[in-house]
Amino acid sequence: MKNIRIMLININIYLKSKSKGIEMNKLLLGKLIRKLRKAKGLSLRQLAEKVSVSFVNIAHIENGRIVTSEKVIKQIAKALDYDVDKLLATADSINEDVKNIIKKLPIAVPEFLRTAKNLTEQEWKDLTEQIKNKKK
Repeated sequence: MKNIRIMLININIYLKSKSKGIEMNKLLLGKLIRKLRKAKGLSLRQLAEKVSVSFVNIAHIENGRIVTSEKVIKQIAKALDYDVDKLLATADSINEDVKNIIKKLPIAVPEFLRTAKNLTEQEWKDLTEQIKNKKK
């Protein structure tokens, strides 16, 4: 089971996305990808090869010049051994499975998030464990 806390954060981001924030998120996403790439010791070309896009495309993503697809973001996360949900959240996006949960429960999910918004880190962990145990 994926980390429910990350999923809920991603849902919250999805629900309150705004166009002004997208510009900022492009820059944040690009900076994060550059930082991760350099930490792995990869060149633009090496990352581009792993992701099957041009190195120019990677450069544009890193510089915040373009909004890239979720597919490419997922491939970049995999190539950099980084959590897909975290990278998608930085891009102000969420995984398809989370979108399907929102579509399936369009009233319950936002209501739950609003109710749980002030939980501490430990309370989120406890809640996650309770839900995992309930599913067994």
